[in-house]
Amino acid sequence: MDYDKLLQGILDIGEEMVVCGAEVNRVEDSIYRMCASYGADRINVFIITSNIQVTMEAPDGRILTHIRRLVRNDVNFDRLDYLNDLCRYVCAQKPDAGELQEKLTAVLNRPQPPKLLRLLGAILVAGGFTVFFGGTLLDCAGASVVAVIITFMEQILLPREKNQIVYNFIVSVTAGIAALLLVQIGIGDHPDMIMIGGIMLLIPGIAMTNAIRDMLIGDIASGLLRLINSLLVAAAIACGFAFSIIALGGMLWQYS
Repeated sequence: MDYDKLLQGILDIGEEMVVCGAEVNRVEDSIYRMCASYGADRINVFIITSNIQVTMEAPDGRILTHIRRLVRNDVNFDRLDYLNDLCRYVCAQKPDAGELQEKLTAVLNRPQPPKLLRLLGAILVAGGFTVFFGGTLLDCAGASVVAVIITFMEQILLPREKNQIVYNFIVSVTAGIAALLLVQIGIGDHPDMIMIGGIMLLIPGIAMTNAIRDMLIGDIASGLLRLINSLLVAAAIACGFAFSIIALGGMLWQYS
């Protein structure tokens, strides 16, 4: 058994779990259980949102240490469910390194929801929240157009810009300008209500919830990192929409 390759595969699973939004302590426990299932001893696992460190004593007596830098963030609870199943499979069946990588690749290559479905979801969320906060049906239509713009920018810009603060600022500025211009051409009555719909697509609600959850269960460092990142992203979104209002000369206040 190549325990170096095996530990690398286990870290691959742990990395994808963190990227998908798993609890840090749950990932630590999963990595520990997978290593222990192969007979490893003196297992130490430390994870924060940007780093994984694992040290263990392999059954052949070697001390193995692997460190992994995490730079991605893509919350996907469907994939996380299958990764959890893979962890249970590894613990029960103890596959070799090659089979483990094959199983992980199969999980990562599962078909993703169609882009049209994601677009429909964005339209429903933006339009629904616009009406919920007091917007008119015309505002709902304007928010739907903004949702299409945000979804399009996500497909084009997100693969090229990994900095979440910069990405959300650019998208917020674009969405804010679009909301103001849509009202100017008659697609909407209240640009602030349309902006609310767009904000709901960008606000890091899941990340902030995960941060509080991590702190409540004792992972203070990971929770604080996630919370600070969420607050910075939220500030970038607010600044983006504020900049769009300033850039167009306070056009929003004409409709208040």
